[in-house]
Amino acid sequence: MRRHLWTVGILAILGLMLGIYHNRQLQQGGVDPLTMFVRTLLLPLQSGVHTVSEGLGNYCSTLVSAHQALEQKSTLQEENARLRAQVAQMSELTKELEEMRALLKVRPQLPGEWVGARVIARYPQPHQMTLIIDRGTRDRVLPGMPVVAGKGLVGVVAQADAGSALARMLSAPQVAVSAKVLNAQKVSYGVCEGKGEPSLLLNLLPLDAPVAEGDQVVSAGLGGKYPPNVPIGVVERVWVDSQYSVKKALIRPHVDLYELDVVLVATKSPAEQSTSKTGRKRP
Repeated sequence: MRRHLWTVGILAILGLMLGIYHNRQLQQGGVDPLTMFVRTLLLPLQSGVHTVSEGLGNYCSTLVSAHQALEQKSTLQEENARLRAQVAQMSELTKELEEMRALLKVRPQLPGEWVGARVIARYPQPHQMTLIIDRGTRDRVLPGMPVVAGKGLVGVVAQADAGSALARMLSAPQVAVSAKVLNAQKVSYGVCEGKGEPSLLLNLLPLDAPVAEGDQVVSAGLGGKYPPNVPIGVVERVWVDSQYSVKKALIRPHVDLYELDVVLVATKSPAEQSTSKTGRKRP
């Protein structure tokens, strides 16, 4: 107990002496060693705390910046997608406008009555080659009516209901049209037949027909089903079928099924138009 009291007393005296010494140093404008010692001990701690605090602030700032960057990226991606969709839509509208202009140029050359139609579906599979248009029987579109695009003859209506119709391309199987080859020497007649492939077969040409690669082929208009002088395609290859004693040619059509958006469909065939004008059917 006495030892404890002595210890407390000594510490009290030392504290009093240090306090007096510290006050004198302050009055003289100096810094006592004890203060310097404490400052020396606390300085690294203060520096460390400052560094940690600054680093934490920078990290938080980086997180905020990263979040803002992600939001800006998402906004830019949405804007980019929207602009791409607008460009694609404008491109499609421009293409459709060009097709309509081509149809306006073709229309005066077509006899009879015709109506414009949009292509709403395509079936380009081999041995099918068909498309759906948004005109039907209520628009006087009937099976057997020819279909024309700005670049040339498309095909013929195979089926029709009230509001739509199915048309078969010239390249579809069992579709045939009388045709003539515009060669500089002589115009030769034959039959263009669909094979279920992108190309057409020009059959039944006379052996002496002057048909050459690059010659243009147009509809002949024989039989009255198809209008005459509508472009069909261009000759790519010519050969002689000795078995049947005829000349044949491979034709590349002008009309591409994948490019069709608008077409013209006859509502009265050339033969019917001739009948309505003369009062009797043309032979």
